[in-house]
Amino acid sequence: MKKSILRSVGLALTVSMVTVGLIGCKPKKTTETVAKTAIAGEVVKPTSIKITTDTFLKPEDGMADFTSAFKTQQGIDLQITQPVHNQYYEKLSLQFVSGAIPDVLEIGGSSIANYGSKGALLDLTDLIAKSTVLKDVDKKYADSMKVNGKIYAFPLQRGGGTITYLRKDWLEKLNLKVPTTYDEYIAVLKAFKNMPDSNGNKTIIPYSAAGLISDDLSVPAAMYVREFYQDAVPDFTQVNGKWVDGMAQPNIKAALERMRTAYADGLIDKEIVTNKTSSVRDKFYAGKIGAFTYWAGDWNRVIETNLQKAVKDGTVVAIPAIKEVKYLERAPLGLAISSTAKNPEGIFKYLIEFMNDGKDGEMLFTNGIKDLNYTTKDGVSTKLPSKLDAKIPFPKIYKAAEFSITKFKNPIELDKRTVESLSVFDQAPVLVPLFPASDVLTKAIPDLLRIKKEVISSIVIGKMSVDEGLAKYSKDSKTLVDGVLADLNK
Repeated sequence: MKKSILRSVGLALTVSMVTVGLIGCKPKKTTETVAKTAIAGEVVKPTSIKITTDTFLKPEDGMADFTSAFKTQQGIDLQITQPVHNQYYEKLSLQFVSGAIPDVLEIGGSSIANYGSKGALLDLTDLIAKSTVLKDVDKKYADSMKVNGKIYAFPLQRGGGTITYLRKDWLEKLNLKVPTTYDEYIAVLKAFKNMPDSNGNKTIIPYSAAGLISDDLSVPAAMYVREFYQDAVPDFTQVNGKWVDGMAQPNIKAALERMRTAYADGLIDKEIVTNKTSSVRDKFYAGKIGAFTYWAGDWNRVIETNLQKAVKDGTVVAIPAIKEVKYLERAPLGLAISSTAKNPEGIFKYLIEFMNDGKDGEMLFTNGIKDLNYTTKDGVSTKLPSKLDAKIPFPKIYKAAEFSITKFKNPIELDKRTVESLSVFDQAPVLVPLFPASDVLTKAIPDLLRIKKEVISSIVIGKMSVDEGLAKYSKDSKTLVDGVLADLNK
């Protein structure tokens, strides 16, 4: 929890301190001027670009090979800083405070509003609108990045979202069908509960997830427990155009009752309160879990492959959203250009447009380098082995081809499990936009998250009734919630 909270703790102060330095350090071109320069064809190619990123190819899997190939194609020295994942936003804020500000930074969730509204990021709205290269980009993803009508970060790819995976081999063994309603889903979990392990002991966990509420601020709060939350939102949300606290809405009570009952019936992992994404994956890989909610896409292949290391005949199926549920798609992670970058129009053209050109640039940033990361023979392209593990194909450089927001035609055939997972997710996902910029919200998030986690956990594991828990939440959060809603609705 502490690492996730670092994404917001101190940003109101840290970024404000940074902004003072940014505003006074040099005259800054406005976005309008930058856009006119770019359209007029006066764009100067940068000789180097400093980028701070969280999700790039790891150095040990060939980062140096990529930067060399990028320099060959573009003539630009791409200098990549990649902090440890769970320290990313802490390290990013320190870069701004110290003055070692990158030209380009990967950023997501509430951090976009925090940095952008304080003047630390360039407004890309006009550049995006006037770009001929990006004209075929799926507009809804760029629009989902808007903060107070401005776009401070261009989508790296689709945001993606979670779906529910079930042990297909268990369904077949029990002669059960994929559930389509909540009642059918609970019936499947009850059947899973009685599944004996290889020694005949009933040690199965019917359902697990990475917590009862997400503490990753780039992920919707109800992302990991979809069948139980259903239409409830344990966060601020809009109702009829007005911001409200989802924890105060009538539907949250029913959601918490569902969780509490399922937990009492032994259907939910007893350790769900303390689970992390890695720990719940490990339990599933070990063959201990019958159902869990995790990311759609290539994760289908990854989790089944890892499961089969422990359970040779173990198989996985991604299920369509049950009748009562909509899967959620988060707003994408984005690439932002810092307002101190010396050549923002050149960076936009030769990096952001290049990696989203739907052709050679996107091929490089997805599948990598020909004859090193993939090969083509008789018109058929296939992945070569990963440097990290020769038993698996090379994953990606930066962008997942299956999550492209352009009209990129990936020449490499995707694993059928990846395709099936995405097909399930894409039936009717709800794209969750970013919150508007609000210093009040930023400062309130850590304490509100702590209160919510304490109350929801206490309700679900039976320490409090639903009514008692919600009353405690209302009392403990009132001052914070009132302040946030007043600010969001002003």
